[in-house]
Amino acid sequence: MILGALAWAGARAQWVLAFGVIAALLIPGPGALLQGTLAFWVTLLYALSMSRIDLLGVVRRAMGPRRMARNLVISALLVGVMPAGAWALATTLGLPQSHVDSLVYTFAAPALGSAAAFCLILGFDAAFAIELTVLSSLAAPITMPAVARLLLGEAMPIDAADMAWRLALVIGIGSVGAVMARRLLGPARIDRHGVSLDGLSAIILVVFLFPLFEGLLQTMIQSPCFTLGLLGMAILANLGVQIAAFPATRKAAGTSTGGAAALIMGNRNAALALASVPGDAVFALFVALYQFPMYFTPLVMRRIARQ
Repeated sequence: MILGALAWAGARAQWVLAFGVIAALLIPGPGALLQGTLAFWVTLLYALSMSRIDLLGVVRRAMGPRRMARNLVISALLVGVMPAGAWALATTLGLPQSHVDSLVYTFAAPALGSAAAFCLILGFDAAFAIELTVLSSLAAPITMPAVARLLLGEAMPIDAADMAWRLALVIGIGSVGAVMARRLLGPARIDRHGVSLDGLSAIILVVFLFPLFEGLLQTMIQSPCFTLGLLGMAILANLGVQIAAFPATRKAAGTSTGGAAALIMGNRNAALALASVPGDAVFALFVALYQFPMYFTPLVMRRIARQ
């Protein structure tokens, strides 16, 4: 029964995510009970996403010279050029420092751990998404603190070494958990129950929203203009980037791989960044609002891909 229920949710993952993000905003109570568990859910989601992947196999395949060169160039664009561009645009527009910080942290973050799951839902190149997710995630403890320190300088509220340690802890535990789960369950069983695991991922993604959204509705009511402005920035940083990039990436690599590239450009593991930068209230609010366009990605990008 449990597997059947999870399979039902997995087959309707895009709608589970879309309705889940609204439910997490409107239903009071669970968020308070789950306070302080954000890092746990981030780690669990990362481990669950990575358990679907033969990590060692991905690393071996990605070691080919041409493939590695391609992935390194794209990863450098994702976590180096894009945060620098976001910083330059935000400072030119005169955005508050807290908004600049939020954009830099988000675009310096690696590809979303569930990017491959989104690609599977949309029919995009999931293998390509997996390679970029693994590469950018493994490099994150080095690249994220370095990029944030370079662009933000003294405005960065946490020591780079502390940020690197927090990132390494989440990614390390998640990666070890994923490898252990894959060895215990076996690749064949994991593949056989792929739809059920999609459902489990969707449900955990929704549960993860409750502590993240705690107090969000009150903030939206009390500071509607500030919240709407931050939400607009989150939509532009996520769906705006995907929609703007998709024509160029599709022309360069085709709909499948190009769609995956555009999806990854706009969908970053901002929660991973939040877990490593505690105490930043504006960034926490931005990450919460960033979930709205992220969870609507399958619905929106499916329409874009059909055009």
